[in-house]
Amino acid sequence: MLERLVLGLALSVFGSFAGPMASMAQGQGGGDVVERRVHMVVWRGCEEACQGFIRYFEDRDLPVRVDVTDVARDRDLLPGVQARLIAERPDLVVTWGTTVSLSILGTRAEHGRDSALGDIPALFMIVADPVGSDLVESYQTSGRAHVSGVRNRVPEEVQLRLMFEYFRPERLGVLNHPGELNSTLNTENLRDIAQEFGFTLIEQLYTPDVEGQVPVAQIPEAMAALKAQGAEAIYVGSSSYNLDHQDAFVAAATALDLPVFSAYTQMVAEGGALMAIGTSYANVGRLAALQAADILLDGKDPEALPIKALNRYSVLLNMTSAQQLGLYPPLSLIGVAEVVQ
Repeated sequence: MLERLVLGLALSVFGSFAGPMASMAQGQGGGDVVERRVHMVVWRGCEEACQGFIRYFEDRDLPVRVDVTDVARDRDLLPGVQARLIAERPDLVVTWGTTVSLSILGTRAEHGRDSALGDIPALFMIVADPVGSDLVESYQTSGRAHVSGVRNRVPEEVQLRLMFEYFRPERLGVLNHPGELNSTLNTENLRDIAQEFGFTLIEQLYTPDVEGQVPVAQIPEAMAALKAQGAEAIYVGSSSYNLDHQDAFVAAATALDLPVFSAYTQMVAEGGALMAIGTSYANVGRLAALQAADILLDGKDPEALPIKALNRYSVLLNMTSAQQLGLYPPLSLIGVAEVVQ
């Protein structure tokens, strides 16, 4: 169904997704079933989480229609999308990612218990640190009258414990784009736990140009700077830039004999990173759909719902990279991990 794509005014708008039920269908008891309208705003196309969300309702033949608007990584489009949502008043707004969620909903500091959408119920997903980004009060409650959501990041402590079963560096490097809030929050968390885990954190930032862009050619230069400071491994906890340029990122690290550990499973499966501890985006989407069904079909108050997270993680190991680096995983990890070549 994703072929129903309409492009206009530099704004990508995916078509509506709904099960066979019409907007007003006959219920089993003779009553009418009202179709609920969801409008999802995504950052970079309807990827696995978006598709998982849609398929949850399709597979169950539930009376929910999902419209998807893709801003194609263009922040300037978000204010206009927000105004359109307020005018349309869907039954639920779903936001994908930290940038979209902050732009559409605003923070607690800006709106208190409300959101920028007023009384329109909203649900965020693929937000790594909703508390740190001030979207919500806590993981027990959003503290906002019409807002709930799900988070996708595996806690840094969990990642590092598994990572250090494989390889324990004394100096761990991170390389981030200074304009990415999630990267900044992730690095702050690493600083907080560095002493507990017994490593020194080596930090390096890219240097954006006047338009905020970082050329790919800067990646090997920044990686070499980390190596010169004694980094023994590189960790990618949250960085859209590094994920988007995963091939160049991993290649630059491998050329310097630096293993790459990541919270993104695709960096192992597709980019050649050594190890990842992450969550399935498709499962995050299904978890968000379950939360949405509670709001749309069961009438639950968004604020009363906890900010959910998956309780199962995926561990991926790349054996080709292990051979290139001469770092072979212990049997304890091979027994629980998915191994890719």
